[in-house]
Amino acid sequence: MSVAISGGSVADFPVTNDNPSKPPLRLAIVGCGPRGLQCLDALSQQLSTDELSRMEITVFEPSPFPGAGCIYDPKQPRMLRMNFATQHIDFWKVDSNQPTPRSGSLIGWLDRNYPEYAASDQFVPRAVVGEYLHECFESVCKRLRRWTTLKVVRSRVESIRCVASQASRGGWLLWDGKDEVAFDRVVLTTGHEGLRGSDRVPASDDEAFVFPVETSLSSERIPAGSDVWIRGFGLTAIDAIMMLTEGRDGRFENGDALPDYIRSGNEPKQITVHCRSGRPMLAKPTAKVEPITDVFWEPYREALRACEPNHGKLKFHKDIWCVICEAAAESLSQSGTVVTPREIDEWYRGWSRYKMDEAAARRAMLQSYGVATGTRPIDIPFALGDAWRRLYPQIVDLVSFGGLAAGQYKAFQQVAMEMERIAFGPPAESVAKLLRLMRDGLVQLCDQTVAPEGAVIVNAVIASPSQADESGPLSQLILRGDVEVDPLTEAIRVSDSGNVLGGRKGLAVFGRATEGWVVGNDTLSRTLHSQIQNWAGTIAVDMHG
Repeated sequence: MSVAISGGSVADFPVTNDNPSKPPLRLAIVGCGPRGLQCLDALSQQLSTDELSRMEITVFEPSPFPGAGCIYDPKQPRMLRMNFATQHIDFWKVDSNQPTPRSGSLIGWLDRNYPEYAASDQFVPRAVVGEYLHECFESVCKRLRRWTTLKVVRSRVESIRCVASQASRGGWLLWDGKDEVAFDRVVLTTGHEGLRGSDRVPASDDEAFVFPVETSLSSERIPAGSDVWIRGFGLTAIDAIMMLTEGRDGRFENGDALPDYIRSGNEPKQITVHCRSGRPMLAKPTAKVEPITDVFWEPYREALRACEPNHGKLKFHKDIWCVICEAAAESLSQSGTVVTPREIDEWYRGWSRYKMDEAAARRAMLQSYGVATGTRPIDIPFALGDAWRRLYPQIVDLVSFGGLAAGQYKAFQQVAMEMERIAFGPPAESVAKLLRLMRDGLVQLCDQTVAPEGAVIVNAVIASPSQADESGPLSQLILRGDVEVDPLTEAIRVSDSGNVLGGRKGLAVFGRATEGWVVGNDTLSRTLHSQIQNWAGTIAVDMHG
């Protein structure tokens, strides 16, 4: 048996198969960013050496760094940073209650490789996290290749179709534009399949998606002195702005309240950001904010856990949101500001209902930056964002797999969208840089829906989970009826082991395509969901069936 990575060397390792008369289980993993890597690791951890010896695994991943994928490409520019602090990233941690060795965590890895980043509360370059993930991939492969055949094919799967004549084995045919290969089990982990132009030629010359930044935001496409019009004001838009300024040799230097920006002359003349609501993303807190001990949150976690028997009948505002507001109010009271849960809710309603102009957006960002860095007292948006983050695992458990009553999902979806801005924004350092660029007039917000004539258009809006690439395998599976779409959330319906419901046997889907049916598909967290671990267990059961 052997491990082969297309374009690389092949290493041979002896493997014993105690039952050579039974054909091996052929498994395909389509997409090997962090989630595909998690699937490989779950197999290596849960299957016996005998079970692994009776498998053949093929990974389809077009990027040159499996484990990292295109989102965490180690070759991307270093100014593109995480919005997730270093202390929260540990690929090997599967159970939040189970300690893991520090050496395997990102911080432990940074100790050995980038000691300048090896501290808590840092937001390191995504490229560095990509290096860490790719090294984890190589470690998992080394473990697997002792027992099984593992082949990594550097190509994109263009179609996946079920083979009726092999239904008893769950037969599937995968086409990658060159070869069509048969498999018994298929796992689809392509993540943001809806990202138009992420690695394809853009649909038109006047608009391109932000990634890959090397081509979409190059000086050839966006010359110095151009007018740029960016659709969206989320994390992807902030990446684009940083690439068009700091990424073009502009420099941020220490200033008084905000950093100063020194232009290089290679920047666009003007970057205009279009956002329908005008509402910005607020800064992530730093260690300068006095933390509340984790014990404080336990009564609110218990209050949410008490709702679990009503799964399928839950009312979002009555059963879940009220607990969030209570927790936020009490946490704010801990810092000396007495507010009621009703006042928390009223603040949120005011935030979410009204459009912001540029002046209001800048005030909100500046306030959040001051709170995040400890120069201003904790306020309602901070307390609400903190409560949402701390209680998010319980929210995920209650809402996922159709936990809300009929007609309740829209209420959750609207709140979750706003809480992305309030709770899961960029690092405070990025907000400070953005504020400086806005004060200097290089970046401005607008609410007009049509780009001015002559502007270079950059699309920074990530496609929704229901907007799968029309030419990709997921859209074809939906059209053929091989997967079932939940009419309420428009997500792919899966079981608690990731296997598709109402479709063909032998197909599992993890990640963004299931968002809504499965809530909170964070690629770097393995403790929020157990589906991949459960899926690995079903593979072992199938092998003995």
